[in-house]
This record gives sequence, C-alpha cells and structure tokens, in this order.
Amino acid sequence: MKKTVLALLALGVLIFGGCSDKKVDNPNIQTVNSLTKDITVGNKFQNITLKDQFDKPVSLSDKTKKVIFVFKKASGHTARALLDSKPDDYLLNKDVAFIADISGMPSIIASMFAIPDFQKHKYPVMLIRDEKISQKYRSDKYEDYIAIISLDNFKITKITLVSKEKQLEKILEN
Repeated sequence: MKKTVLALLALGVLIFGGCSDKKVDNPNIQTVNSLTKDITVGNKFQNITLKDQFDKPVSLSDKTKKVIFVFKKASGHTARALLDSKPDDYLLNKDVAFIADISGMPSIIASMFAIPDFQKHKYPVMLIRDEKISQKYRSDKYEDYIAIISLDNFKITKITLVSKEKQLEKILEN
C-alpha cells in the first residue's frame, strides 16, 4: 500500500512538474483567420457534444454566440479567474460555451485532481477528454492562448486570441 501511494505521489510530481504555468505575455488581442483547418472564419462550426465536469452531456445550441477554448493549464486558470468573479449564470446569459481540453492529462490525474477542481465551479465546463477530438480544435501555434470563436448560427465569424483576464472580459462584453 505504501509503495502504491508513493508511486502515485511520484506520478503526480512528474505530471504536474511537467505542466507548464508559462504565461503568454502578449498585451494585444489577436484576431486570426484560422485556428485549425476546421476552425476557420467563414466555415460552419461543427456542433459538439462533450461531457461537462459533472459527466453530463452538453452540446452547443444555435444561440451560442461564442465558444471559449483553453488548451493549457495557465490559460485555463486565467479564464477561470475571470469566470469565477462573475455571476453563476454569466456564460449562459451571454450564450457562451466554455471548453477545456484535458485530453493530454492522464485519466487518473484528471479524475483525482482536475475534474474535482472543475466541479467547484457553478458554470458548465465542457471537457475534451479524447486526443482525436482535441486535434480538431488545438493548434500548436496558439495552444498557449485562450481562443474565443465567435459564431452566428454556427458560422464562424471571428477567431480571437487573448492571454489576459481583462482581454477575455473585453471580448465577452462585446
């Protein structure tokens, strides 16, 4: 039993020790034409059904105006810091979906640490747990940023990249 606990602790140190808390220090809000080949301005955004932090299936609706994507720990913490300061129904009232990619995280770490942490939040967090799904949305070039996809009835009208809370708030308030 003691060896198992030590092995799990060592695994946690290796995993979390390798997680980057690197902050992207870009003072500007960036607009790009394409995040991936599927996520390009003018394309139709394929609706997605993912499980949220409570294991409940969640899909976007045709009313969804923006989708926030986070792919790294640091950008996730930045987005969550803003969202935690807002009312519980903030995203719902703004027709915004929040998607966090945890596909690169070992399932034991996700189930023991990340998902319980997500469950502390009242707003829904759609979780990408499958690497194949992640590849459709993740761009190595932009994975350190918070990506905000603006939609009009599932048509992608704008792709914005931010790295700071105030930038994200500005985009969500417009």
